[in-house]
Amino acid sequence: MSWGVELWDRYDSVVNQVSQSSRELDTWYGSFFKERSKIENEYARSLRKLIKTYMPKDKKKNNEDESTQTNGFRLILVELGYQAGQHELLADTYGKECSKGIDDRLKEVKKEMKKNKKEAETIEKNLSQSYKSLDNRKLKYQKAHTELEVTSNTFKKTESDGTISRHEVDKMRAMTNKKTRESDDTKAQYAHQLIQTNKSQQEYYHQLLPAVLNNLQNLAIGNCEFFKNLISKCVKHEKDVAPIVVKCHEEMENVIGKINAKKDSEITINRLKTGSVPPADFMFEELMPGMEIKSNAERKNSMSRGRSKQALNVEKGNINYFQRKRELEKKIEAQESDVIKGQKEMKSLQLMIQTYTQNPKFGDVKQFQGELDAAAQKVQLLESELHAMQTELVDVNNTLENMKNQSPSINIIRREKSPSGSLASSLLSAQVSVSSTNGSLDGGQNNRHHQGPESGIYLTGNTTGQTSEGEEDIYDDLSAPSPSTENTSKPSLVEKCIALYEFESDSDDTIPMAEGEEFFLIDDDQDGWTKVKRVDKRFFQDIGEGFVPTSFIQSLT
Repeated sequence: MSWGVELWDRYDSVVNQVSQSSRELDTWYGSFFKERSKIENEYARSLRKLIKTYMPKDKKKNNEDESTQTNGFRLILVELGYQAGQHELLADTYGKECSKGIDDRLKEVKKEMKKNKKEAETIEKNLSQSYKSLDNRKLKYQKAHTELEVTSNTFKKTESDGTISRHEVDKMRAMTNKKTRESDDTKAQYAHQLIQTNKSQQEYYHQLLPAVLNNLQNLAIGNCEFFKNLISKCVKHEKDVAPIVVKCHEEMENVIGKINAKKDSEITINRLKTGSVPPADFMFEELMPGMEIKSNAERKNSMSRGRSKQALNVEKGNINYFQRKRELEKKIEAQESDVIKGQKEMKSLQLMIQTYTQNPKFGDVKQFQGELDAAAQKVQLLESELHAMQTELVDVNNTLENMKNQSPSINIIRREKSPSGSLASSLLSAQVSVSSTNGSLDGGQNNRHHQGPESGIYLTGNTTGQTSEGEEDIYDDLSAPSPSTENTSKPSLVEKCIALYEFESDSDDTIPMAEGEEFFLIDDDQDGWTKVKRVDKRFFQDIGEGFVPTSFIQSLT
């Protein structure tokens, strides 16, 4: 069904209908898309604000100390951020894209409406002119017909009246004939105009006007189809976003599954652990002549003072051996990576020097020799620092082990394993324990690290240590002795190596070497240094045995 056939007589109503559909597209549906875009934007903005407010602060140091719960929550917020991004895309779809589409459509409809209106006015004006011409022709025909009738009646009266002369009768006859011709002419013109007007009218109502109405119908259908496609596009965007949101939810579930309460407890231990041990048991205080035993209150105050002093020492920055161990392990790992990187750089420079030496036309090899020397010096410095850190790590590990061995829990286990004795044997074992403790503490004074009093235990009585009242802590120094290298494996003397670079000795346990000099390997690599023995004394006249940088030599086997 077409509007041109069914609504030929409702042109004004049809125009109003098309205009109303265009207004609805602009004000009603356009406002809906704008409001929906605003809602999506506000939701995305709220999510962003929520994420910013509750996102855990990033730790630039000790990232491994972050709990799985905190890390999992951070990742969940990241996925939530991805969801916010999808809602921002929906907001753009409902806002910018829909608004632009509606504006373009309204411009097109407005242009077509203007064109149809002009066309309708033109065909209506042509039909009106045809009607007007028909009326004019009809009026002329009526006038000529009336004049003809009057003239004919007058001629008949004149002809029948015998008193009127023949001349007058002929004159009236000629007038009648003239009016008859004029009447016939106007009649023919009227008939011709009637045919033209009917043709114009038929063309107007069956061709021109239906075409205009059908164009308006197409505009109305186009508005509906446009809205249909627009809302379908929005729904498609939402469907495209849905799998991404589902993926975000799946990632959230994976993150939640990785939260490990037990691991978080272990992380807390590693982050807070100091390596210190609880204070030792109280020793039996044997009363001697002239001595007084402290009351329980005084002993309690002594313990409080000792513990307060221990806490004060921690606050003042005394060494936290366990955390120092962790810090050293991280530094050593980073240092080893730098050493490997430096060694690779040296190998690359060596290859460049070898290539330029074999092909002098490439350029001067001296430009790379300086870089190689600087790289070798850098690697030597890194290996020296690495050796120092490894040595310190061994000391810290030994210190922690000594502290663990001094722990009362270890003594309790030992007493539980030994047979129970009399009170005298208990006292004797206590005195021996104190003596051995004091002895180990005295022997630790020359170690690399010195640790102040931390346990806060005060001893009184005539013990083998003869401690005075001012002594507060039996654990004065728990550092470990220097590591031994007695078990270092030694290769066979037949294994030889060659010096890649020149080296100048700077200590008693190192020896100089010249580039290209050969050596026997005495000991394997020890923290970046290898012990070697000269094959001959062509380059140097010395003892011929000592340490050289491992990165400066290459095995010949």
